[in-house]
Amino acid sequence: MKKGFIISIDAVIALLIAFAMLVSISTHFSASKHGFLADEKLSAVSKDVLTVLEKSGKLEEAVMENKNKELGKYLNKTSKNLCFELSVFDFDDDSSAFSSATKKGCKKNTGSVLSTKRSFFVPKNEKFYWAELKSWVKVAK
Repeated sequence: MKKGFIISIDAVIALLIAFAMLVSISTHFSASKHGFLADEKLSAVSKDVLTVLEKSGKLEEAVMENKNKELGKYLNKTSKNLCFELSVFDFDDDSSAFSSATKKGCKKNTGSVLSTKRSFFVPKNEKFYWAELKSWVKVAK
């Protein structure tokens, strides 16, 4: 009887240790996977924003007619929990931004900022430009 009781306690302790290890491993992987997936989603959204701005002609307007407000209006329509800062550069002279806009209510983030770039061609002046969209998740107040 005594030998069976000790074996049972030994088995229970082994199960508790195995369960604790399983919980520890699963929380570690779920935390790291969440961060990776959030970055992937932010990257996809940023690429989509740049694509829409190019295909709708907003980037070309910003270059030709200096319509920064139009860029800002579009950025303000994006998801409330995402922040964006857009800069447009001349492909030949990228020393300073040709045009820029930032989403309202977004402060510069000192944390993780994703930078997405896209080049585009403006037929009216036959020049290449590139846009850089810095994006980050808005910090809750």
